[in-house]
Formats: sequence, C-alpha cells, structure tokens
Amino acid sequence: MEATVVSVGRSVLNGALGFAKSTLVEEVSLQLGVQRDQAFIRDELEMMNSFLMAANDEKDDNKVVRTWVKQVRDVAYDVEDCLQDFAVRLGRKSSSWWRSPHTLWERRRIAKQMKELRGKVEDVSQRNMRYQLIKGSKPTTSDVAPSNTARATMSGTYEARREHEKAISDLVRLVHNKVDVRRVIAVWGTSGDLRETSIIGGAYDRLKRNKKFECCAWIDLMHPLNPTKLMQTIVRQFYVRSLQEAGKETSSGQILSSMLMKDDNLNDEFNKYLSDKCYLIVLNDLSTAKEWKQIEMLLPDNRKGSRIIVLTHQVEVASLCARTEEVAPELMQLFAGQALYAFHCKGAKDGIDSMEHSSSLNAANGNSFAEGKSLTRTETIVTAFKESKMVGRVDERNQIIELILKGSQQREKISVWGMGGIGKTTLIQDVYRNEKIKGMFEKHACVTIMRPFNLNDLLTSLVRQLQDSKTSEEKALASILEGKKYLIVLDDVLSTTEWDVIESHFPATKTGSRIVITTRHESVAKHCSGDQQGKRYQLNCLGDNDAKNLFAKKVT
Repeated sequence: MEATVVSVGRSVLNGALGFAKSTLVEEVSLQLGVQRDQAFIRDELEMMNSFLMAANDEKDDNKVVRTWVKQVRDVAYDVEDCLQDFAVRLGRKSSSWWRSPHTLWERRRIAKQMKELRGKVEDVSQRNMRYQLIKGSKPTTSDVAPSNTARATMSGTYEARREHEKAISDLVRLVHNKVDVRRVIAVWGTSGDLRETSIIGGAYDRLKRNKKFECCAWIDLMHPLNPTKLMQTIVRQFYVRSLQEAGKETSSGQILSSMLMKDDNLNDEFNKYLSDKCYLIVLNDLSTAKEWKQIEMLLPDNRKGSRIIVLTHQVEVASLCARTEEVAPELMQLFAGQALYAFHCKGAKDGIDSMEHSSSLNAANGNSFAEGKSLTRTETIVTAFKESKMVGRVDERNQIIELILKGSQQREKISVWGMGGIGKTTLIQDVYRNEKIKGMFEKHACVTIMRPFNLNDLLTSLVRQLQDSKTSEEKALASILEGKKYLIVLDDVLSTTEWDVIESHFPATKTGSRIVITTRHESVAKHCSGDQQGKRYQLNCLGDNDAKNLFAKKVT
C-alpha cells in the first residue's frame, strides 16, 4: 500500500479522534443530549485507528484496503467538521439556551446530524469487519493462521453483538411487565465495564420511543446523594423531552419550567406532577440501601405502570430495590457467561411479553452443568438470592437472632458454620433483613466475600453501605464505625488468615456491636469467635419435611 495513503489517513483520523475525545466535545455532547452517539463515534474511531496501524505494519498492496483507508479519511473529516460546528454553535449560546423553545429546531437538527454521522462511522467500521480487509485478500501460506484467527475474532464479535441485542430485548420485556403498580428492575453487575451501561442504555433508548411512558429520565447518580439536585435533574430532562415532542412549550412544560426555578417545596410539586403520569427513570450507579430509601420516597407509586431501572454493583442493594412487600425478586441472567443479572418481581397475575425461557437463570445454570463446569461464587450468590424465600429454618433463624440481640456491650463475634450449599447465605440474609435486628443498630452492612479474596474491594463495599450520604469524601471504615453500635455480616470467610486481615478494621468499642461470620469450617468458626463458645452456631441439614417441601418447590 502506498505509504502516503495510510499516513494521510492516520493523520486525519488522529486529528478527529483527538477532538472527539476532548473535554470540550464531551461537555457539548452532554448539553445537547447526544453523549451516547458521541461516545460510540469516539470508540469506533479508536478501533479504526488500530486497523490503520495494522495495515501500515503489513505494507498491504490490496486496492480494496486502499479504498477503505480513503473512506476512513473522509469520514474522519466529516466527524471533525461536525463536532467543531456543534462546539462553535453552543459557544455562542447562553448557559440556559437549551430551555428556549425557539432553539428546539436546532437541537433536533443537531441530533439528526449526529445519528447520520454515527451511521456513517458504523458503516465504514463494519465494512472492514465484513470483508476482513486487513491482512489482504491474497494470503500467503504464512497468513493462514492469522486469517483463521481473524475469522474466529469475527465470529466472536458477531456472537457478542447478538448476546448484547438479546440482553437489551430481555430487559425491555421485563419493563413491559403487565402490571399497573410501579415496579423496579434492578440490574446487578460485577465487572463495572461499559457493557452494563450500554445494555441499559439500549433498552432505555427503545423504551423512550414507546408512547406508554409520558416522562423519561436517565440519571447518573452523584455521591453523596443530594435529593433536591436529583429532582432538579429529573425535572430538567422531563422538560427537554416535552419540548422535543411538542415542538413548543406546552402547559405541562410551563409547570416543569417553573419547578426548575425553585428549591422550596420542590418535593411536593414534583410528587404532584408525577401523580397522574406513567414515568420511566433509570438510576445509574446506585451504591447503598440508604440511597435507595431516599430516592424511593421521592418517586410516587401512582399505579400508572411506572418503571424504575437501577444499575448497581451491590447484590444486596439490587435485591432490596426489586423486592416488594408481597413478592421476593426473581432473577434473569442478561448476558451469557457474564455476571450481569436483572432482579425483578413477577407475581402470579403478572405477565411478560414473549419471555424466553432460554434467557432465564435456570437455563444458564443448566448449560454450565452440562458443560461440566462447577458453580462460581457469583452463581452461588445469585442462587441464594433466588431462593431468598426460605423453606423451614424458623427455629435456626430465631436462635441466631437471639444470639445477636443478647449479650454484653462488648463487641461480639458470632460464627455460623456448616457444609457448603447447606443454606448459610440464605439464612443469614434472612436474619439480616429482619426489621427487629436492623432497628437495634446505628450502622449495618452485609457483604458476601468474592473470590479471589481482595481486601480493598471488601472494605470499599462496606464503606459504601455504611457511609452517611451527607459525607462528601470517603472515610476509612474504622472512622465510620468508631463510637457506633454496628452490625456487620461477612458471608463465606474461608480461612483464619482472611479473618485476621479483616478483623483489624473493626473498632472494638463497648457499644454492643456485633459481627456475624458464615464459614464452611468449624476451625475458622472457633478462631473467629475466640473463647465465646456460645457464639458459635452449627447449621445442620434440613429436617425431612422441610427437605421434601424444598424439593417440591424446586421441581414445580
């Protein structure tokens, strides 16, 4: 390939990529409401740049590849020109220009241009994948192995895209659950990568086009949570959407505009406005149960079929959000082979449009057993939450609650031990959710230890659950608990070494605090509880009747 073709193409592409990644463009995209398109274009340009580097290294003389490089150059010019035009136009506006109905046509034009630009970028990017241009069209013998690798990569890419689209469709169907009461779908993921937000974002984009929801908002939560600012952000998105749909400021838009001007009594007006609306709100990065309790009080259940989608990395928070007083949450694995699950409630009279059983957690687990794979710890946690409605264990639960409540003002450590799979996690989660237990402690947190063991991750999870939402900076665990009566549940401590490393972070204050540990090993239980023999509890197998009831529940 002529060196000038690749060098010019890379030079133009680097210029466009640098501008697309700039802080200015990110801010402009956020204010214009096209941040998703901007992020997609940026990522695709980065991928194109990698392909051009590979083409340059290979010195490929393929004319088709040369044509593709020129197309990359042209689309890079278009991207840079378009983004610079948006930045210049926004720079001329006042900070509140977006609220003016007179500029609505300009926002629509910009949004349309961004969609078209995204389409161009995607077409050029897929053209390389479709024709496998890099590596040339006439491979030598030495090229056979890389070509096979490329084909395998292509197959994996298309499979990942198929799974991605399927996850979006499954999430949309969960939202379309045929009940009028407000429902929460809590998405729990452990990876923290872009796949989680892109799946929810894809579902949100589809649902916005559905006329069922009169008000829609996507909220990236700030920590610590400020309820007033949260409501203002939601109202602002409602207002912009009303302008986009009507093309002018309607009476509903005027109400929203007036709400933006005030802080006092915003809660009352916010609730009044939503009282007769079917709304859809996405809450991204929910960290603690306390945050959820604050947010839940702001969003009325008006029996209009409203939905809330929550994304969290805390499995306990996900379960809490989706749970109702009558029904424990069910689980669906959204992405095969990934720890990404949706907690949702489906009552006896509920229905979900076209729900595919292959998407369910049961099918996912069944496939893993068929392949001879053992359960990972993540799957164990998920299974435990799926079975959160306990069968039997009433006496055991009451005895553990009594162990927690009675005793001295010293910090006491209670160990629950028993063989793996016997139901320790399910039992201790049920005890932890007991309102009588929680009411006795100022601070409480529950964490299942993930494998491989990572102390920093464990401490971060505890701090997120324990830290006051009014605190602006993250504190050390010991400083949060100092002088407080606290309850900490640590599920699945595997060794004495793990416990020794963890224990030093909990202050031994004389406040009646309790630490509950579950473990598979009696030796670990003895080590954790020390000389307090009465604080060790062995969990045995279910009785015959309870075992039969559990079996019947499993097979029906």
